[in-house]
Amino acid sequence: MKRSLPLSLLLTLFAAGAQAKTPVIFDNDMAIDDWATLLFLAREPSIELIAVTVAGSGEAHCAPGVSNALALLHLADPAMDVPVSCGDEVPLDGYFVFPQAWQDDMDILSGVDVPRSPRSADTRHAVDLMHAAIEESDEPVTILATGPMTNIAQWLRRYPSDRERVERIVIMGGSLDAPGNIIVPEFTDGHPNTLAEWNFFVDPMAADELLRSGVAIEMVGLDVTNTVRVTAEFAATFKQQADNPAARFWDEILDKNDWFIASDEYYFWDVLAALVVIDAERFCSGEQRALAVDVQPAGDKPWLQTSDLSIPPTRWDGADRQHLASATAGAVIAGTGAANTQVCLQTDGPGAFKLFTEVMTGEP
Repeated sequence: MKRSLPLSLLLTLFAAGAQAKTPVIFDNDMAIDDWATLLFLAREPSIELIAVTVAGSGEAHCAPGVSNALALLHLADPAMDVPVSCGDEVPLDGYFVFPQAWQDDMDILSGVDVPRSPRSADTRHAVDLMHAAIEESDEPVTILATGPMTNIAQWLRRYPSDRERVERIVIMGGSLDAPGNIIVPEFTDGHPNTLAEWNFFVDPMAADELLRSGVAIEMVGLDVTNTVRVTAEFAATFKQQADNPAARFWDEILDKNDWFIASDEYYFWDVLAALVVIDAERFCSGEQRALAVDVQPAGDKPWLQTSDLSIPPTRWDGADRQHLASATAGAVIAGTGAANTQVCLQTDGPGAFKLFTEVMTGEP
């Protein structure tokens, strides 16, 4: 005769399973790949989004970036109530910015209409929201950072005791051996920097402070993201399976950006970083390294094509802002100290697209 488990034990097992979600703070700059990542995180059952912070130093500006984040969260799940706020709109140092045309397109979600969320932005600075979310979490927090590391570096400075409650920081940024991606035809032709990745280039001081901080980092840089190119074939396959508001939005984004896909320059940068959050063993095979980032000053001769001279000359900490060397800023260099950064060098590329599609389609 079979004996059933006691109700109390069943409830205990159920509760244990319910507690398996990983609390995640998603710090990003609300660019095209962040939209997909935010929707993915909102639908992924193993993730509990506890805060979304926007790096205003990145591709989207603060107000539209926060508004768009709230709208996409509402699109993914109208019942989801995640606080969203923005940080500083300029890098820690230097005058580097993304091309204006990119920023304009990110601010309007590539022209795809999405109903606005009834929820309002959190009024706290992004760094203060991060701190509060970490303090309120019952479990160690994972931070996923996929824009310039401005908010992350400021958080490390302001709230150093939070490190004990953060399990790991997964970042999309940098490049160890792969060529940089600053030179983009029709936007940054002739740029002298052939070494850096955009997130590290825009705020190299923030990236340097993070890599030198000693916290546990997984770096999803160009070395591995170059293996997950978004293709027309993937877009066509995804279109056939888009069966809910979030998936249909992403299908429209792929249609609007078919030129980007055709250029062979669009990769699942940020999405891959999110996949590393949920399964590092599968999606981040690599090596531990001690790394730093180039932040050499340039004197008074900036490369104006990626500089914004209207940025205030005084930094957030009161020091004078300086121009940084355009040819080397953001380049990853061998550092000293603890080898705290796991550099992702190999991944399951086909599995990444498959898992993304599975999470984005069907019943949440």
